[in-house]
Amino acid sequence: MNEIRNFASKGKRVLFFGRAKCSLTEDLLKKLVRYGFDVTFIKSTNRSEKLQEDIYWWEGEYIVCFRSLFVIPKRLIDKASIAAINFHPAPPEYPGSGCINFALYDEVSEYGVTAHVMNELVDNGKILEVRRFPVTPHDDLPTVLSRTHSELFNLCSDFISGIYSDGEDFLKEKLHASETEVWKGKARLFKELEALQKIDTKVSEKDLKRIIRANYIEGYPLRIELHGLTFRLELDDK
Repeated sequence: MNEIRNFASKGKRVLFFGRAKCSLTEDLLKKLVRYGFDVTFIKSTNRSEKLQEDIYWWEGEYIVCFRSLFVIPKRLIDKASIAAINFHPAPPEYPGSGCINFALYDEVSEYGVTAHVMNELVDNGKILEVRRFPVTPHDDLPTVLSRTHSELFNLCSDFISGIYSDGEDFLKEKLHASETEVWKGKARLFKELEALQKIDTKVSEKDLKRIIRANYIEGYPLRIELHGLTFRLELDDK
């Protein structure tokens, strides 16, 4: 069962979705409370969780989603009278799941993070801001993941400050400044990421290196399936 915590005050009401065991989530929560927002906090731990029915009674001005594993339903998004904002750990070229993995597999030279208004579709609403950073051939999943989380935290933190200072005017300015930014393609599904993480026994050496760079991180070994058996790939020396 997901945890719901309330931090009542007389400020604007914020429904904040974050992730369990995430220090960045906790730091953003502290900032929201410090700035005097009336915060309802929901912490997600895994993709199979379902939202408690109690939360559909919430009403307020803002929904803020940071690294949450929940897909927020439209009936809850509509409860935010000003804006429901998601902070997506990828640029608009990579909507959906497994964004960093697919970007590394594509050998991109640039990556980034996106703030956008939420609607009934995943990673589809109007874009508020995109921040990009370079990716070098020496980068791998851990290094890009670390940089992405840092950039995503800074983006969300700046939005909290902007909403606190200027409210709707801040968001209108962001929308205007990002008019040329658009989503590219359909949002990737989690099953597509799982498929990328499976290694075919006939894979070429070049493609194997791309798959490893895009997916290998300690604690999450890649898989090879052969004759009905699944083998886990552990690397002694990357």
